[in-house]
Amino acid sequence: MSAKLWIALAVVILASIVAQAHFIPYPPPHPIHPPPPKKSQNWEKKFPGTNYNWRNECKNVWHRKEWRALTKVEQKKYIDAMKCMFTKKPLTKANAPGVRHRFDDFSGVHVRQTDNIHMVGQFLPWHRLMMSVYEEYLHAECGYEGGIPYWDWTLDSGLDKFAKSPIFSKNAFGGNGNFIELNPNDTSLIRWEGRTGGGCVKDGAFKDLIVSMGPGNTTAGNPRCIARDFVPPLSLALSKENVELTLKAKDFYTFDYILEGKDFFKTNFNLSFVGVHGAGHFSVGGSLGTMNNQYSSSSDPTFYMHHAQIDRLWWLWQQRDLKKRLNDISGPEKPEPLFGPVLVHEKNVTLDFPLHLNELTAPWNITIRDMMNTVGGPLCYDYV
Repeated sequence: MSAKLWIALAVVILASIVAQAHFIPYPPPHPIHPPPPKKSQNWEKKFPGTNYNWRNECKNVWHRKEWRALTKVEQKKYIDAMKCMFTKKPLTKANAPGVRHRFDDFSGVHVRQTDNIHMVGQFLPWHRLMMSVYEEYLHAECGYEGGIPYWDWTLDSGLDKFAKSPIFSKNAFGGNGNFIELNPNDTSLIRWEGRTGGGCVKDGAFKDLIVSMGPGNTTAGNPRCIARDFVPPLSLALSKENVELTLKAKDFYTFDYILEGKDFFKTNFNLSFVGVHGAGHFSVGGSLGTMNNQYSSSSDPTFYMHHAQIDRLWWLWQQRDLKKRLNDISGPEKPEPLFGPVLVHEKNVTLDFPLHLNELTAPWNITIRDMMNTVGGPLCYDYV
């Protein structure tokens, strides 16, 4: 399909989304904070490798802000805290030999668990856990005072806007890689029309960062650069209209199904069903970029702001009917076939389904229930 036809199709998709969407302003003007849940265990245990305790009670809420809402000083403090993680000794190297430092610890955990945390009911709770523990290590190890910023990519959705996002400036996370032609014999690639890069990131705070694991399900050392392969036409799927369509879901199963874009795969990559989770990854990672790889995408620092936005959408969805949605969870415990019919459905997750980040959460017995309320139990953050 030519680029012109692809763009025409994207316009049709966008028009369809607009026609279906019932607009409700978001985010809510003021976060709704429910009463804290009954304490499930003593959370005041030290994070491995630190003298920093998790909390039993949420007293001082961390406010996660959009990147553009941070001052220049706040942006620099966040970038400096991420760089600080590269100086901390790893905790998981015994089971993930490619790990070199604390940032890699999280990348390695994501690689090791990828096959069980995508296209499943625990997708959103597990990533909420990962983001929250990462945030706590920024506080504990690197003195960061704030919440992880999120990237509201609806502000950058558009053919001419995407690559100009301040996220990708040379003073932030750097931009695209040089254009690389795809190998015509490589059948493993999704060949995105309108892709523009594929090479190493050339500027920004993390241009010299080494990706040490993956691609694929391996934590063996495989050093290489962060690569980006922007696909601006795909960013049209990150529109406010598409977000609103996702937030209209009446139950968690439908919300997660749309957000993860499961029908995108079931329909052999029909672009009208691409979810905002995948669209965020592939708009940055394209066919050859780090963010396109399901396993090692967390090695690109933009992963954390993308997934903060994904968590924010779940939070926004919960806010619309908080009493009910603090307990609404469903979906298969294990991934079901994405291609072809599902002959036998997997067991459904419940609030008591266990979650962990391997060695990084060894002191606790964590369940989905503990991740449902962002201002209860061990969690203490909201979005502004």
